[in-house]
Order: sequence, then structure tokens, then C-alpha cells
Amino acid sequence: MRIAVTADLHWGHNAAGDDATRQLVEHLRRRPPDLLLLGGDVGSGDHFAECLRLFGELTCPKALVPGNHDLWVGDDDPRGDSLQVYDDCLPRLCAAHSFHFLDRAPLLFHDQGLAVVGSINWYDYSWSLARLQNEVPDWEWRLRHMAFTRGRHNDRRFVRWRLDDGQFTRHVVAAFARHLDEALAAPARALVLTHHPAFYDLSFPRAGPPSVPDGLLWDAFAGNAALPDVLQRHAERIALVLSGHTHRAREGRLGDIRGINVGGDYHFKRLLEVRWPDVAIESFQFGTA
Repeated sequence: MRIAVTADLHWGHNAAGDDATRQLVEHLRRRPPDLLLLGGDVGSGDHFAECLRLFGELTCPKALVPGNHDLWVGDDDPRGDSLQVYDDCLPRLCAAHSFHFLDRAPLLFHDQGLAVVGSINWYDYSWSLARLQNEVPDWEWRLRHMAFTRGRHNDRRFVRWRLDDGQFTRHVVAAFARHLDEALAAPARALVLTHHPAFYDLSFPRAGPPSVPDGLLWDAFAGNAALPDVLQRHAERIALVLSGHTHRAREGRLGDIRGINVGGDYHFKRLLEVRWPDVAIESFQFGTA
């Protein structure tokens, strides 16, 4: 079984990136996989459905998790707020374009002993909160406004809902934990797909410790400490973890769990082909890094 995995296509955002995505799609047409997985940041607004249409000729099962850009809304957005987009709009679009929405339920291949379990994952500042509190005097203001020394995180402008980040993180991690328990009730191994990095070693690669305050803020807005705990409870049954979001390719480990960040960026795209069940991986790049 060949599983094709990509992330951060950001369709409609960048002309060079869109051309790279077309090259990726053409590659998949020439080498049709047995399963296609998209790891979030498909395309904001109307670009989400446009991107899914690109894969319409593939007849294999297709599944995805959304990314933070996929939840962005504008003023008086007819789709509602970001939570309505996540709960209602995106699942409906996925169903209309023959994509399984992994945040709703896992995808099981009993004959292959494979369970695909996924989540947008989210951030609750826990990766760096203690250091922010100790080392950044205006840490509360910076977290509330997502304010770096130069500019702000666009989620503060475009992710609009009645929740705070901690509440949404608890919601999606609890759902992921239920889905993983459900999927592994059968004799199977899990392939896990998240948008925000599933554990810290899949986050931004650095030569040294994070800078203060900007590096600490990027860590705060990248992931959470709860989802790794869920993964470790099932470590012996998790074959591979795949994440996106950072636009930086890297490998990492959470104990015995192997993880890979896909690493595509706005102007070039990456595709991983995972062979199941031996989990051998081949990578491809489209566009110029």
C-alpha cells in the first residue's frame, strides 16, 4: 500500500506555490497512490474547495485534517465564525469532494491493519508558557495580541470564535484521544496526521534555544503538551506521526515514536510516499526551495 502525504499547499496564496501544487498533482496522476492524505492549510476561504477539486481524478481514498489557515474568516463571513467553519463548513466540503474529514472520525483499513487518526491539533502556549512568564515582562499582552517584536500572528486577525486557544486545544485533543482509542480497539497500527506539530521535536528546527521573546512566542503558538501524552499512551501501536504547519522539513522522536514534518512552504511543495506496512518513505519536491 502506498500512502501519499503532503501539507501546507496554501492554494491560491502564491503563484509559484500553486504551480508547484499542480506539479504535485500531476505526479500523483502518473503514480496513483492507494491513499492520499493532506495535512492542513489546504486553502483559506473559497480556495479550500478549489484545492480539493485538483485531486478529483484520483480514485483512491482521500482524507485530510484542516490547518489554521483553513479556519480563517473575514468580516461578515457567510460561513459563520471559525468554529462553524471547523464544525460544519469544512466537513461538508470534504464530503462533497470525496475527502474523509479526520477530525470527525478515524479512517480504518482492516485488511491492511492500518488506522489513520488525525487532528488539526492546536496550541495552548504550554510549550513555552513557564519561560514566557519568567523572562518576558509583558508576556500576557504578547500572548493576548499574538505580538512578536515585528508584526503579529495572523491567527489573531482571522481566527474568530467564542473560544480561547486553551479551550479549543482541549476540545481537539479530547476528540483525538477518543478516535485513537476507537481505532486501536481493532488489531491495527496507527498512522497519525496532525497540522500543528504533534510533539516538540517536529516543531521549528533551531541551532540553539528559542530567542526571547519571538522564539518563545512561536513555540507558544505551535503546539501543546497534552497531545504528546496521548501518543505516548499508545506508543507501541503508533507506526508513524506526520505533521505540517512549520514549513520546515525535519524528523524527530517522542520516545519510541518516529515523526516527520512534511516541510512544504508557500513557494514549493513536498510530498512523502509512505509504503505500508514497512513504513519505508520516499520524498519528492516540487518547485524551488
